[in-house]
Amino acid sequence: MFKHILCPTDLTRRCYPALKKAIQFSHHFGSKITVLNCHPEFMNQDERQMLRVSTDDIKETFRQTALEAREKMQATMNKLEAGEAEIEYLLREGKPQKAIVEVAEKNGVDLVIIYTDGPDSIRDFVAGTITEYVINRVSCPVLVIPPK
Repeated sequence: MFKHILCPTDLTRRCYPALKKAIQFSHHFGSKITVLNCHPEFMNQDERQMLRVSTDDIKETFRQTALEAREKMQATMNKLEAGEAEIEYLLREGKPQKAIVEVAEKNGVDLVIIYTDGPDSIRDFVAGTITEYVINRVSCPVLVIPPK
């Protein structure tokens, strides 16, 4: 039923319930899981040039951050007993909500499993949450995991 599941994470424990659910679905349906982590602080080449920062220094900082994020995602999935599940780890720059939608659409995802703790700031009440953005823009079902 679900061949490809996308599960975004901000690398905090609060995302564990969504990751656990993705693993359960993967074991049940034989689904591939794509674990996505976004970094809005990453800059593209044009932004680096505009700020006139050393591209070598900042590239190394971003590379180190990306390596640490990937290691943390892998360790988390091992801790949550992903076992033999097929897992792809993706890192993206930019706003998480846009990256989630882009990855879901480009990769033919069948299901997005996302954690939400609801609106927790004035900005969320005005602009909406990441979860709301994703629900309103992806073409596949979205399973929203609320806080316990």
